[in-house]
Amino acid sequence: MDVTCASNNDSFRKTCLVPYPNVDDLPPLLREKLNILPFRRNILMTIAHSHGLAPHLLSLVGACFDGTQRGLPTLDWQLIVLRTATILEAKYEYDVNLPVAEVYDMPREKIDYIACPSETVHDTSQGPWTDRDRILLRLVDEQLATYTNEEETIQEGVKILGADMVVEVLIVIGVYGLLARLIKGLRIDDDPEIPDLKEKIKKAITATR
Repeated sequence: MDVTCASNNDSFRKTCLVPYPNVDDLPPLLREKLNILPFRRNILMTIAHSHGLAPHLLSLVGACFDGTQRGLPTLDWQLIVLRTATILEAKYEYDVNLPVAEVYDMPREKIDYIACPSETVHDTSQGPWTDRDRILLRLVDEQLATYTNEEETIQEGVKILGADMVVEVLIVIGVYGLLARLIKGLRIDDDPEIPDLKEKIKKAITATR
């Protein structure tokens, strides 16, 4: 298919291999679920193609945005997401989450080190990472490399994070790994610039409570 020709009538679409759905053509429940953010994201529009599964996946993504539902502290969540996006080379996923990390004051040094090799994560003399950061990064790195974790890593994770948060970490890795597959497989377009983006993020994506 000639994507250029197919996208002539859609100003949002230049690279995506499938068209973005028309919101007015979607079922009411799905239109409601797309309101998890007060601005358009092409990844969310793409998910909406799956009328049966999209409401559930969008609810799960929305729960990650909601500090009353998400158990992980905001910057733990964002550390996991940015590391996942970096390892999977999902530029779009990284780009849409970086402003969230910045709004919640992730230190610049951590952002700059997010692509560091696993050896740096394991070496406590290197990098800006706390012990908590290091276990989060190890969980991400092992999962994305092998779809499993070393028993020692899980045990350390339970000691530092608690069993409930170790489980939530693995869920978040899975969710954002899935999003990365959609983003890369379908060549989802970068979003247009959003005015007052960080102010909108502060209202829509809340700190853990």
